[in-house]
Amino acid sequence: MDSAEPRVSVAMPAYNNAAQLELTLRSLTRQTVPSRAFEVIVVDDGSQPSLEPVVRPFVAAGGITYLRHEPNRGRAVARNRAVEAARGDVLLFLDSDSYAHPDLVRRHLDFHLGRGDRPGVLMGRRLEIDWAGVDVLRGGGVPDESMAGEYRGDLRDGNLRQPHVRRDLAHAPWLYAFTHNVSVDRASVTAVGGFDQDLVNWGYEDTELFYRVFTAHGRRGDVFDVDEDAVCYHVPHFHAWHSNLGHAGRNLDLLFGKHPTYDFEPLMAGLSPLYAIRTIAQWDEALDLCRKHGLAQAARLPADVAGAVAGDACLLFGLGSGEVARSAGTVTIDHDRPADATNLHLAGLRTPFADDRFDRVVSVDLWRFFGPDIFSLVLLEALRVAAEAELVCTDPSIPAATMLPVPFIDNIDYLAQLVGPHFDVEVKRRTDGTASVVVRKGRPA
Repeated sequence: MDSAEPRVSVAMPAYNNAAQLELTLRSLTRQTVPSRAFEVIVVDDGSQPSLEPVVRPFVAAGGITYLRHEPNRGRAVARNRAVEAARGDVLLFLDSDSYAHPDLVRRHLDFHLGRGDRPGVLMGRRLEIDWAGVDVLRGGGVPDESMAGEYRGDLRDGNLRQPHVRRDLAHAPWLYAFTHNVSVDRASVTAVGGFDQDLVNWGYEDTELFYRVFTAHGRRGDVFDVDEDAVCYHVPHFHAWHSNLGHAGRNLDLLFGKHPTYDFEPLMAGLSPLYAIRTIAQWDEALDLCRKHGLAQAARLPADVAGAVAGDACLLFGLGSGEVARSAGTVTIDHDRPADATNLHLAGLRTPFADDRFDRVVSVDLWRFFGPDIFSLVLLEALRVAAEAELVCTDPSIPAATMLPVPFIDNIDYLAQLVGPHFDVEVKRRTDGTASVVVRKGRPA
């Protein structure tokens, strides 16, 4: 590789994986773009022994920079150091065990060239190979379909190849933006401050970065794209699953404290990225439907419920909550007011409050926009933080079919029958046309 100014900087953290790193670096010497078009920055995150002997021959050939720090500080720090050293205006994040297909750098480069000066994120695929596949890689070849297909494909394929998932991906593309094969304009990464270095262990540091990129660009899904032919191969290695999953859980707790929003709620509730995308997309659409049909308006609270909100500590889900009297202990969930410590932009699957923090949870219509599985999570969370939940229905006449494809509860009697075997349930109907389902802790009488 020569020393001309590169357009793409491949940022690669490495830690105690000499065999995999050597293969990945070898793959980057076989790219179909000219060597002057890209550089590779390897950050050795405190490996013992140092990875310098593995990288040295590639550094001598040119185009590869080796950086090292001690002790191990985590992938966020390592990637930030690579970003600081990068000369290219496109960052291609690649793991040190992600063997690059010969066309990989070219496909990422072509995507960004095609966008001109517009920001962009391209998500490539990483195929899972095993023993036969790694033998081919070691020989300098590319695994065929039998070695990198079906169950050996990208773990996201089963979801992202479904048309409805690709459609809804625009609501939360960051959920699938993994740094084992993703590129982004460097200006976007710099603008959001790089990776969060408080995330020192395994898990979510990449999705959190791309969440901030997503929100910084106005939640525009068209900033992100997927290229099924931008491929790398996951070089087999040992997986420390027990510690990794523990680290991921701790990181997720940190991130929910940093971003207490409905975007992270599904993950906090234990949902997979597939169900998280579905939930986020439907919540976005539900809020639009509420505005269109005049639903979820806190000003339409029945008088008895409004009195409770004014006097008790409540968690109030409703739009326009600034128009109603609220007690000092009340916290609102109002997506039409700016988020702050007393007004969160959540959906209700997972909240940052202690058990029994409130006297009651009050939801104005918003509870109606969940399917049975998510509604169950929302109700359980409400009864974790309060003794009772009052689910207010301001217009019982709207049929569920008119809201499709968003789920919508239109039969409160049927809902009461579903919940009744598990909790104390009361249905209220009022002369003003509103109705409520009140659910209290404890088994039914």
